[in-house]
Amino acid sequence: MNIKDYIWEQFDFVVAYDYEYSQTPGNNPNPVCVTYKDLKTGKITQQWLLGRKQKSPFPVASTLFICHYAVAEVSCDIVRGITKPTFIFDSFVEEKKMLNGKIKVGFGLLDTCERYNIKGVMSEAHKTLWRDTIINNFPNYSDEEQQGILKYNLEDVLTNEKLFYAQLEKLSFKNNNYHQIVSQACFHGRSMGVCAQIEHNGIPVNLEIYNDLDKHYEEVKKLEIDSLTKVFDCYDGDKFSNKKFAAAIEKEGLLERWPKTEKGRLKTDDRTIYRFAEVSPAIQQYRASKFIIESRKLKGYEIGKDGRSRTSLNMFGQSTGRTNVSTATNPFGAPRRMRTMIGTTKDKILVYADWKSQEAVIQAYLSQDQNMIAAVRSGDPYLHTAKLVGAVPQNATKASHKKIREIYKQSFLAISYGQTPFGLKNKLGLPIANATYIHAAIIKAYSEYQIWIQSLKDFAMRRGYLITKYGWRYWLSDRELVNPRQLGNWPIQSHGSEILRRAMIELDDAGFEISMIIHDAILIHMDRKDCRIKIEALKKIMSAAAYEVIGSEIEVDSQLIKETYQQKGEHKEMWDNLYEKLLKVKKGGVR
Repeated sequence: MNIKDYIWEQFDFVVAYDYEYSQTPGNNPNPVCVTYKDLKTGKITQQWLLGRKQKSPFPVASTLFICHYAVAEVSCDIVRGITKPTFIFDSFVEEKKMLNGKIKVGFGLLDTCERYNIKGVMSEAHKTLWRDTIINNFPNYSDEEQQGILKYNLEDVLTNEKLFYAQLEKLSFKNNNYHQIVSQACFHGRSMGVCAQIEHNGIPVNLEIYNDLDKHYEEVKKLEIDSLTKVFDCYDGDKFSNKKFAAAIEKEGLLERWPKTEKGRLKTDDRTIYRFAEVSPAIQQYRASKFIIESRKLKGYEIGKDGRSRTSLNMFGQSTGRTNVSTATNPFGAPRRMRTMIGTTKDKILVYADWKSQEAVIQAYLSQDQNMIAAVRSGDPYLHTAKLVGAVPQNATKASHKKIREIYKQSFLAISYGQTPFGLKNKLGLPIANATYIHAAIIKAYSEYQIWIQSLKDFAMRRGYLITKYGWRYWLSDRELVNPRQLGNWPIQSHGSEILRRAMIELDDAGFEISMIIHDAILIHMDRKDCRIKIEALKKIMSAAAYEVIGSEIEVDSQLIKETYQQKGEHKEMWDNLYEKLLKVKKGGVR
């Protein structure tokens, strides 16, 4: 039996399908037409959807649906009121599994088919022509355009069918465990279907605050520059100045440590700024203000007609399989203070539920380092680590030794990913002697973890890839030098992303309205009535999802959000400063 025969046995129907639709920013799609092809019988069904209400011809419980980037197709299913598919083979995700790490772009349908040398595929120009026609002429298509759109839609389905067969051959070439291939494909495909539901739900927003800030954005920007200049002077008017930036960095005492470009200028990319923001409040302020000052419009949201913010989650957008959301259109990609505009009505609440010390727990249970397991079981692995190495007394608390705990938190996470003493010195701003001592103490305390992660790296170098329990892969490219720290980071982050997918599927099945998935958290929208019972159920599902992936539950914390998202600490202070500027503008305080 080959893999095709196996699939034919498992499902009553095996269907390739594709929608054409029009969609505007912040809103759900408007389906125009859909084409189905039952691969078992060869029967093709096409439905023109504008002005018509039609049902799906295939039962969800016994059909394998095949599509390329399932978020698009399932989003249209949801808009039509059709039950989301349970079994999805997403040829986009499967291609990413086979090439993640080898290439960074080129996962669209046409580029993917070209790699398989599939014949009879439409040109990019042809695809662009019909895509523009569908978007620009919606919803008033001529009879000729309608027929052309249906023909174009069918071409996509027939192309995806060819790709499906080619991928099955490649997937089964070195792996004859067909059950594993199909079940892993369906798990990841199903997560893409749930992403469609999350994008459909959208993020509730406090429109009063959003609209005020959007309306007065230019005036607020001017005040933001004035405020920043007092602590970190790097703008001439509203234009960034490299000369002033260098002087400001020197004033912070970081000029010698600051990395430079090939041309000798100080680097200004967000990754570099983020790294130094941890040791300099002024640079932290610069990073937060930069988001406001250098934007042409209010960023972080894409508001739809119903007042909810929607944008692509970009699942599998990072090499670890995590989402890669836009900083411009998603409040969880923007600086944290921008989340304050998230909010809901009086009869509803939002629940921000996050796995507590997720990365530390994953490290402990994947490696089975008993000292590390004891640390995570203590409830605070970072304070436990400080106690373990004698940096704080045994009766120390998070409140009594906040600064030392933070040093050991950053050190614990960084060293687990292969940080050197010198890198730790730069990260924490410590003398090299102190950084070396902390580094050696943690390495010794968690020696079992160090042995495990090094053996995993060595094995990956020999076979050419890293892989999760559920089959997400990262291939080591022969075109680039391997970054050892990335190899150490990948197993932890990728299993975190599998936990997130496991949880979001289970939560969706349980009827929870998911508004957003974040790095190690999920945002849920629910009725206030009986919310305590629902929150406990939510936590149990999320905790159990971790057990399914790594063999240990992870405790889940929750934060309630009512009219607005309540920030804490420095993020609250940053928002309060921004909001004060808005109030000043509204009172006429800017000329």
